[in-house]
Amino acid sequence: MKLYLNLSTAGRYGGGLNGNLRYLTDLIQAELSKSGFTSSFNEFWLTLAYPPMYVLPGVVGMEKDFKEFYDKFPYSRLDRRNKKVDITLQAPEFSEHLDKEEQSRYMHKFEIEDKYKNLSEVDLARVLLDKWIQVGQIIDSKTKKDDDFDFEKFQQVLLFIKGGISKQFLEDIHAKQAIAAGNDALSRALKVREDRKSVEKPKDKKIRDLRVYHPGLPEKGLYPYSYQYAEIFLNLLRRNELICPGYHHLYIQVVKTFEEGLRNSISAEDWYTNGISVFDYEAYCRQDESGKGKMVVEAIAAGLNDIAMLDKLDTTVIKKVTEEIRQTGLETELVFNKIESSRHTLRITYLSRSMEEECPIFFQLTDKQTSQSNKIQIGRADNSQIYFWLQKVTLTKDKIKIRSSSSVTANVWLKDKPREMEFRIADMLT
Repeated sequence: MKLYLNLSTAGRYGGGLNGNLRYLTDLIQAELSKSGFTSSFNEFWLTLAYPPMYVLPGVVGMEKDFKEFYDKFPYSRLDRRNKKVDITLQAPEFSEHLDKEEQSRYMHKFEIEDKYKNLSEVDLARVLLDKWIQVGQIIDSKTKKDDDFDFEKFQQVLLFIKGGISKQFLEDIHAKQAIAAGNDALSRALKVREDRKSVEKPKDKKIRDLRVYHPGLPEKGLYPYSYQYAEIFLNLLRRNELICPGYHHLYIQVVKTFEEGLRNSISAEDWYTNGISVFDYEAYCRQDESGKGKMVVEAIAAGLNDIAMLDKLDTTVIKKVTEEIRQTGLETELVFNKIESSRHTLRITYLSRSMEEECPIFFQLTDKQTSQSNKIQIGRADNSQIYFWLQKVTLTKDKIKIRSSSSVTANVWLKDKPREMEFRIADMLT
């Protein structure tokens, strides 16, 4: 049996609680195991959804979308085939704990209700215990004849822990659990890596996403280069058809030490994997802007090669893409789409830029008969907006027509972007 705790708010998902609350769920799991508690379910996933106190620049407006889902919680699903429970609860008590420290760094900020302000770690620990008890209540209300879930024992153990919560108790269990969790994570990570080396799984998934994380470094320590170059690597790897075994999301963990990378390399789900890239952050800080960009390119390449070594990916693709990026840097032209008619070819491309600057987007139109060609910039958009903005592009004999997505998500993300555009081919090729 394993308990998992996730966090969710507008535009952000994952991570854990801070300070002396970080390992409290591990303690709950250990106490349940010691009590002899058993269940026909092997995994219990609790997601705490909380109102944001800020939103990131690239997802401004997403708080409205999030609120629509938030108001419908709790969500619950008992997956009997995979022996897994997945429950999402409203958790407004944790907004300050998770967002207050970073709130001042962002322009788009929000207040929370007074009753959820200034809650201590002791208060929040008790709230977390109550949330897990609520999980038990939901499971108990949905159990069927063949399910095994002893709610009375589950609740008894959690109430016992709750009764012993104090500031000193939290500090003590945090210190003990931190050591145990660290050692366990290292052992598991090393074993997983060795297992991956010894097995060759069929390659059947095209890459869909690539992200750069840097635990242990300042939150924006590698920005904007990590953001810009992640997009460039993703586009080129997709274009060159890098195929992966089972997963389609690649996460590069840029860390100061290999040990720290190991601690962050375990994948909780099989649709993503992590690559470790050891990075000299002090040397990075001494670089000029050009040097910083080059170091981030090498860091991403190292993480990709780590994944390739473990899972026997096609290293020639990674090498080819890396070399192209080394040569062209942030001026690497990324292909979004290519559309053809009997007379013309339209290439839609863009350059990767920061969230604030946004990506310039280009239309390059070529007449197949005369080879006449022209390229124009049609606007700028964040890379997360391009798919929604240019969702339907039609190439007729005399016009290029663009229609954006009309989905709720698109309405949030596109903000003030024009939803329909039209270009005359004669004007473009004049």
